Amino acid sequence: MFSRQLSFRPWTRGFFALALVALAVGTLGACERRETLLTVHASATTRTAPDLAIVTLGVVARGATARAAQNAQNERMQAVMAAVQAAGVEEGGVQTVGFSLDPIYAYPRNAAPRITGYQSTNVISIRVSNLDAISGLIDATVADGANTLQGIQFTYANEEASRETARAQAVEVARARADAYATAAGMKVARVVSITEPGAFAPSPTSPYEYAARDVASEQAMSNAIAPGQLDNPASVTIVFELR
Repeated sequence: MFSRQLSFRPWTRGFFALALVALAVGTLGACERRETLLTVHASATTRTAPDLAIVTLGVVARGATARAAQNAQNERMQAVMAAVQAAGVEEGGVQTVGFSLDPIYAYPRNAAPRITGYQSTNVISIRVSNLDAISGLIDATVADGANTLQGIQFTYANEEASRETARAQAVEVARARADAYATAAGMKVARVVSITEPGAFAPSPTSPYEYAARDVASEQAMSNAIAPGQLDNPASVTIVFELR
């Protein structure tokens, strides 16, 4: 067995000693420069009037056969679409959101169910930017064949822009809290390290069914006053501050 003993020349011993001292000083300096960080969560909510309404309505028609039910529904829906366009709604503002063709059953006593006819349903959503025209639009479509009104939802044409003021207020709240914490700790806010938006918030809408879904086939055209009200625009932020 052989063993080897390492030996260092005098000048190398001095070099390593200096390196160890430099490393110790650097480590000490890094400790002294350790940042004091403060994480603050804040939120804010503003309320503003909506500028867009989505009206959901449709046509329900029945017939002895599937074709008869479909034809009756198509005829009435064409009249409804004409009324929508006459009210100033662009073609791109109308979307089919529901369509079905279902058998209608009779359930006689002590006998198997049997088909007595068919029901065809076509439901559309209409984007209305002129909120003053909602009542007239509903009146016109009901008069021309719409017999089911599922609801009115108020929202914003640009939901992202609707939250800008709330975001700014959330940042102000976060900074005010950071200043309060820093003062209590005998320090000051030096800079913002990071800003994070925890999640996207949609404006709190009015009930999506402002009118309960109902059959309006036997009702006269309605002239109700529609009140858009205001919507909540929440925003939340997490900011990391450096204190000194």
